[in-house]
Amino acid sequence: MKIGFHLTPFWSPTDRPPTSIIDEAIEVVHAAAGMGFEWVSIGHHWVSHPTVWPQPIPLLARLAPETGRLRLKTSMLLLPLLNPVDAAENVATLDHITHGRLDVGVAIGYREKELEAAGLTRKDRVPRLEESLDVMKRLWRGEDVTFEGTYSKLTGARMGFTPCQRPHPPLEMGAQSTGATRRAARLVDAVFFGPQVSWADVGRLAGVYREARATQGPGTPGRALASRSLIVGASKEAARAAAQAYLERTFAMYRGWEMQEPTMVPLQLGFEANLDDWTINGTPAQCVEAIARAHTLGLDGIGLTIYSLPRGVAARVECLQMIAEEIVRPAAALGA
Repeated sequence: MKIGFHLTPFWSPTDRPPTSIIDEAIEVVHAAAGMGFEWVSIGHHWVSHPTVWPQPIPLLARLAPETGRLRLKTSMLLLPLLNPVDAAENVATLDHITHGRLDVGVAIGYREKELEAAGLTRKDRVPRLEESLDVMKRLWRGEDVTFEGTYSKLTGARMGFTPCQRPHPPLEMGAQSTGATRRAARLVDAVFFGPQVSWADVGRLAGVYREARATQGPGTPGRALASRSLIVGASKEAARAAAQAYLERTFAMYRGWEMQEPTMVPLQLGFEANLDDWTINGTPAQCVEAIARAHTLGLDGIGLTIYSLPRGVAARVECLQMIAEEIVRPAAALGA
């Protein structure tokens, strides 16, 4: 079981200057590079006030020399918002900056403000994503690309240099529905289930993914990953208390962004659901037990979003060290 961590909680609290937020995250990631995590990831949103979302490509480039052997991951790059040629060029450049340690997660997005800013509607998301991936894969192969689609037109276009990893960095796709899971099985080699998807639905969708890989995809197993909220403390009650404020802000953000769509599985967007139904929470030993159960669901890896994160660089480094020693390392032995 491979375990990485996600940077979103490190942008909070937002009462610090943006430069300080970024500098402190760089310092924490540098300290965490040798702790045993497999990757560090960063999300992608536009026009997100009052929340803070630094853009992934430049920040991952800055983190590259700080991260040792850690892989760096976009989780998730909202591909329909982007010009596919620009995205292909940026990914290739970043792949060389990281010396081939880049994983590229992509998703369709859901926020109306972001789609409007890109001149899109919700109905454009899937065809735009599929078209963009087609264009990008051709460019990454070093082909002269002539292409006329609904959203892109190229005539004899060829990249100056192709990615460090051949034919391109590993691709993952975010999923919170059966349709998105089957799409991931067909188009990329890893599915990444969203953080608000219940454990029960993660298990069911992992089965959908494996079946689709066998019947509609290339026939290879692929990888199933999940983003999970980590809430750790001396007890389940203490863990929840430590994460209460962050949970409240997260629920309010996702509800305000209208994350839940009719085609999605029911998302955990309030306190009605038991934390055990969708998070990893409790003492370190209880968290390892939850990860062991996740392994039986067919997951190959988990990206941790740490809700019980303390303030301050030193405290955050100490928290990551504890998580690495008491949760990540025991979890890494699962299935060995």
